[in-house]
Amino acid sequence: MRGSFRYLPLLLALCVCVLASACGSAVTAPPAETAAPGADSEPAAVPPYDVPGEEMDAEQPVETGAQTVTDGLEGDYYNDYLHLTLTLDGSGGCVMAGAAGSYTAADGALTLDFDGRQESAVIDGDGDITIAGRTGYFLRDWDFWGITEAETGGNAVRSVRTGVSDNGDGTYRLRDFENAIAVTYPSGMTADRDAVLSGVAIGNGSGAFVTGRNVTELYSTHSGTDDEFLSDYLRSFVFADSAALYGSMEGYAELTLLHEGIEGRLAAATVTLQCGGNNVYAKAILYTSTYNDGTVNYVCKTVFAADAAEADDVAAAVTNMGAVRLRADA
Repeated sequence: MRGSFRYLPLLLALCVCVLASACGSAVTAPPAETAAPGADSEPAAVPPYDVPGEEMDAEQPVETGAQTVTDGLEGDYYNDYLHLTLTLDGSGGCVMAGAAGSYTAADGALTLDFDGRQESAVIDGDGDITIAGRTGYFLRDWDFWGITEAETGGNAVRSVRTGVSDNGDGTYRLRDFENAIAVTYPSGMTADRDAVLSGVAIGNGSGAFVTGRNVTELYSTHSGTDDEFLSDYLRSFVFADSAALYGSMEGYAELTLLHEGIEGRLAAATVTLQCGGNNVYAKAILYTSTYNDGTVNYVCKTVFAADAAEADDVAAAVTNMGAVRLRADA
């Protein structure tokens, strides 16, 4: 009887290692910089690039728009016999024992995949889960069984939740709590959180993309300048993104650091990438995203397009890319 048990982001790791090591004591020298604006220079006439961080209650539903379909399994499942939490995000992502993985569901059966290690599970009529080889039930209805956050020891990982909500004005809002990044984009574009590692990608359907990552943890470990950080970010994540989005990345040229005098923008750079036999223009910016309590996060937004003009248009359409989190007291 299950009630009795109540009492009894390989590639990403490589990218992170490359960036972390490059941002340490032996920092890769950045390319030549453009001239910094003089004392009399006027900053660019654009809004500040500090984007307010967004908070939501853990129990507040995240609407699912037409462009994102969940399987209805999202939530935390707690096994009080093993003191273990399994979290499903409703769209193929899971976390258990601190390890992130993926899952597939069909006809009440689950296959959990943690970096090549698979576990078989079954969902019963009450929505609870049993995993082959693991004693006890992973219980879904915490209120019914009296399970509390304190009892789980903080092991619940609700941050894997992702949702797309319709803003009612022709735009959608993507909130990816697993990667702590949110963004607004027009209905003519498509969001994909699986296209690039540890981030999100927005495509316009014509070969242009905007990618975004919350890089706060990486930024906190680097000991170089903001220009050095962004230069290394380009060589690791942006190059990898171009390969993921365009199929291959043969080389690059004209990597240039910019100083545009925009408030909140810590660094900016452009580069021409040779992808699949074509040239792709990319522009990346590093800026801050600050929560109401003063907590500062750091975000990298990158635009991939045919040229600078298209990049400006696509960047302007994809807005409010900033940090997102669930309330700590929720």
